[in-house]
Amino acid sequence: MASLGGTESGEPEFQIAPMIDVLLVLLIFFMSITTAEVLKIDKGIVLPVSEHSKKRDAEMAKHELAVNVRWDPIEMKAHLKVDDRDYPTPSELVPVFKAKLKADKNLRVIIRGDRALPAIEVQRIMDLIGQGGISDISFAASNKE
Repeated sequence: MASLGGTESGEPEFQIAPMIDVLLVLLIFFMSITTAEVLKIDKGIVLPVSEHSKKRDAEMAKHELAVNVRWDPIEMKAHLKVDDRDYPTPSELVPVFKAKLKADKNLRVIIRGDRALPAIEVQRIMDLIGQGGISDISFAASNKE
């Protein structure tokens, strides 16, 4: 007679292999439906603190592009990074902004500037974003030290 997953005493035993199969299928399903659009941020940037900063709007987060600006006090120079790519020449970003805006008409650029970043550098970055045709600009800040 064929065994149906029980022991010799007639008690059923827990089958682990089918359970693992089901869990792996669920894991693959949830991984495939999860969006890959994640705001690419530079963890090394120390954001300015503002007690009135607000959390990101979840709906608008789909349309955001982060411009990470790290200030190097030794070189006295701003280093720009967008989508995990460094841009040593800031003017190289203008075509990138134009292409991103063409792909998403609701694009918002988030400037994630170092706390020590001079205001003139922020102005230059805003000018580059404007040259790319983007008018929706926001700034990242932390609400705690």
